[in-house]
Amino acid sequence: MATQVPEERDSRDLQVLARVTRVLDLFDHERSRIDLGYATEQLGLNRSTTYRYLTAMVKHGLLVHSPGQGYALGPTLSRVGLLALDRLPLLDRADPIMRSLSEAVHETTVLSVWGGSGPLVARVHDEQSRFIRISVAVGSTLPITTAQGLVFLAHLADRRALDRALAGVPAASRDALLAHREGIRRQGYALSDASGDGLRGIAAPIYGIDGSLTATLALIGTINRMPEAGDDARVVALLHAARTLSHPEPTEAAPRG
Repeated sequence: MATQVPEERDSRDLQVLARVTRVLDLFDHERSRIDLGYATEQLGLNRSTTYRYLTAMVKHGLLVHSPGQGYALGPTLSRVGLLALDRLPLLDRADPIMRSLSEAVHETTVLSVWGGSGPLVARVHDEQSRFIRISVAVGSTLPITTAQGLVFLAHLADRRALDRALAGVPAASRDALLAHREGIRRQGYALSDASGDGLRGIAAPIYGIDGSLTATLALIGTINRMPEAGDDARVVALLHAARTLSHPEPTEAAPRG
């Protein structure tokens, strides 16, 4: 019987890990479920090999399978993802600053990190003084058309990252979003309306030690309450909080790919 040398086992393990990662990469904000046919086509494997990978991932909680509905992300990923978010050093520093910002402007504050296809909500501080509160679920991925999404989009440099972020966005809307990237980088914040929900968001960048975009800090409120332009005390307070959370003296922000 042939004995598998350690190098061959390592190579096979890396191949398995790469394929599992590719399966997970098939999910984004626009595609919460996949089926066997789609996975087979995207992975470039034969149907039986793809099925074995999907079945093994279900067994280990990475995916869940519903007959007739395909595969969705599983509970193991949810637990690990939320745990990873909670361990980000930025979040410990952000808590008191977000709380102070919410109390000062009487709006909900949201901190998001990049989730691969859109802003991933990492921390939320609900505004406590109003009778009706606006909140966002931690762990949810926001559309690229939100204020947070627009800030991230303005800093994406890699073409593949841009294509993935804009997947599912109509061509006309995509061109308009891309046209605003330079302006958002220059002014240092983005505004967006979710008119269907009657909400408006304002987001500012948080830069890391290397000058690259690390996260976004946003205010969310109703269209009637939130400003439509940057010359407002709430926008000034948001920008100050975002600069406080950034590393000292962020100069020219390096694009994120």
